[in-house]
Amino acid sequence: RRVAAAGTSAPAAATAVEVEAEVAVPPAAAETEEVDRRGIVHLASVPAFMSADKVRHLMEEFGEIGRVYLAPEDKAESSRRKRAGGNRKMRFTEGWVEFMDRRLAKRVAGTLNATAIGGKKRHNFYRDDMWNLKYLPRFKWHMLKEGTIYNRHVRKARLEQKLGQARRENDLFLERVHQAKTRKAIDEKRAAKGSCGGGGGAGAEVGGEGARIPRFPQTSHREMSRAPPKVPNVS
Repeated sequence: RRVAAAGTSAPAAATAVEVEAEVAVPPAAAETEEVDRRGIVHLASVPAFMSADKVRHLMEEFGEIGRVYLAPEDKAESSRRKRAGGNRKMRFTEGWVEFMDRRLAKRVAGTLNATAIGGKKRHNFYRDDMWNLKYLPRFKWHMLKEGTIYNRHVRKARLEQKLGQARRENDLFLERVHQAKTRKAIDEKRAAKGSCGGGGGAGAEVGGEGARIPRFPQTSHREMSRAPPKVPNVS
């Protein structure tokens, strides 16, 4: 009985080990392999006013597509075009298309690059535009996000630097204006004290400009001739 029990328990133990081995396989391994098979194609230029849905529709004709991202143009350029009376639609400068198979992505980029988009002439606004595609080897989608985040941080740092410089220049200008006002007030006070200390007014300018007024009364020559001569007292 013991031998039979041991014999019956051995296959069960082997089965348990196999089950544990199957459970121990990480579920992310298959996803990693699937992500590794994906390929990214870069659109160096996007036809005027072509949307992401249109790019997806055109690329889906060649294979399975994952994610599509188009970088919008600068807001200053867009507002300048709108003020000039141009088209008010959103315009994109470059884009990235993710294919589920990197071999297919490489083949599509090599085949369509520098060729016309083509298609039926009727109701096809982009028929005569050219594809500008390039396959990016060993490029993953998260790298695109890292580059976008890095560019955003660089732009924010530059903006803060310019704002700080403008703030310092403004503070320096206000300080100089305050110093000029203080110096002007001091000069005005000194001028007011000088005009009050002269003591004259209109009567001080009898002898013309720059005439000095005598401080003590003086005797004229006629008064001196009329006065009797002083005799010294001799005793």
